[in-house]
Order: sequence, then structure tokens, then C-alpha cells
Amino acid sequence: MATAAPPGTALFLKRWLRRPFTMGAVVPSGRLLAHAMAETTVTAIGERAGAVIELGAGTGEVTKALLSTGIEPSRLALVERDSELAAFLRRHFPGPRIVEGDAADLPRLLASNGIDRVAAAVSSLPLLSLPSEVVEGIVRGVFAVLPPGGALVQFTYGPRPPVPRALREQLGLAGSSGRRIWRNVPPAVVWTFRKPVAA
Repeated sequence: MATAAPPGTALFLKRWLRRPFTMGAVVPSGRLLAHAMAETTVTAIGERAGAVIELGAGTGEVTKALLSTGIEPSRLALVERDSELAAFLRRHFPGPRIVEGDAADLPRLLASNGIDRVAAAVSSLPLLSLPSEVVEGIVRGVFAVLPPGGALVQFTYGPRPPVPRALREQLGLAGSSGRRIWRNVPPAVVWTFRKPVAA
């Protein structure tokens, strides 16, 4: 007997068909990738207080993994631009704060939602397929709200880092990658980008 698709898969596919270049994948992140994202995020948080910002929360596959690590629901802020996906998140995740809006406008979005302290950011946005000016706006916005030493956790399907070298150099970011998750469809790598703390 066929296994039923997880809730949200059909919605995700429908949204992808409408806007393929902004969704990044045909299906939501797989369980192994979501788990790797969550574990990397927990490591990146360390002892820092503040909100955990998830960019491009989609149908909440990474959200579920983050919650399974023990992150308090009230600590999560899920940023999602697509209104239909944001409505799905509100129905299925009553604990986290749902912030509907564009991640390229992150500092203003967080301020307007009363979020003034951020511990880490985790992103499922398709940075390699977005226009360079949009990527720059997103990454600069993330590091504008992160504390010194705070990290952005980002996965990619591509062979190169999802944050371009020129932008990494401008912002002084150090990047490190985890192992490739071959059982994800397509295979993916989780990266951590951090702005070093000044000596």
C-alpha cells in the first residue's frame, strides 16, 4: 500500500508550479535534511538567548525538526512570504510566531513584530536561484539582526556555497559545510555562515 504524502506536500507542489524559481524545490525538505538543519541550528545557537528565525518556512518540515530538538515553540519566528503557505503554517503550528513578509526586508519585519533579539537564523530559501540583489538584501538583513558571532544556517543543492564569495568577503563571513545528504531528493549540503566576533 502506498504511503500517504506528508501534509502540505500537495500545497507545496501547487505553489512551486506557480512560482518555481522562488520555491527552489518541487517537494519540501526531506526528513534527513530537515534534521541536519535543526541539529546544525542548535549547535549554532549555543547559549545565546533570543528568537530563532526560520526563513522560507514553507510547509514546516524544518520547523518540525527544530521543535523536535527541544526549541520552545514560542522562541521560533517563521518568516514566509507566500500568503497561502503562511496560512498553512498558522493552522499547523500554533506555537511559533508566523511573520508573513519578504525575508529581504527582515530587520523591518522583525521590528514590526516586536522581535528585537535574535539567536540564530535558519534558511530554506533558494539563494542560488534568486537574483543577486535579492540574495544580498536577504543576507545583509540577516546579519544586521544577528548578534556578534551569530550564525545563518542555509542548505543548498548546488556544489558551491549558497552565499557568493564577494558578499562573504564584504561582510567578513566565515562559511563551513556539513556532509552531503545523499538520501535527500535532490542531495543537499547544510552550510553555516558566521560573522567572526571582533577581537
